[in-house]
Amino acid sequence: MNKAFFAAATLSLIFSSSAFAHGACGHTELHGYMIGIKDELKLLSSDVKAGNNDEAAGRIDNIVGYLEKSHDVIPHQFSSDHLEGAQLEAKTAEYKKVLDDTIDVFNNLEVALASNDSAEVRKLFGQIGEQRNIGHRTFKEDC
Repeated sequence: MNKAFFAAATLSLIFSSSAFAHGACGHTELHGYMIGIKDELKLLSSDVKAGNNDEAAGRIDNIVGYLEKSHDVIPHQFSSDHLEGAQLEAKTAEYKKVLDDTIDVFNNLEVALASNDSAEVRKLFGQIGEQRNIGHRTFKEDC
């Protein structure tokens, strides 16, 4: 696989901040999950670069676990924006859709790794970055 691509993808994922919607206003449960995702992404990238697809699959399982746990947590931004009623419901549905879409990307990555499809792996790493950007733009609070 192209090591330069994975190095660039890893750096963009790691240094552009954590992962989706954690607040920078202090430690929250969601912030903890996002830090866990960030840490697992570093290890995932290393595993993929080393051709260690079995270890990478385990990392994906951990990341998906964090994303699933994030489903049950409301982003800090929602309370600081004083969202209630239909507004809160709509924003929560949007948040959960981003999480579900991201889980789908990671599940597809696991399949691509199992079949050693390096072109698909590259494409999916790009989609992971896109999902992260969507989450940050939409749900991350500026404190």
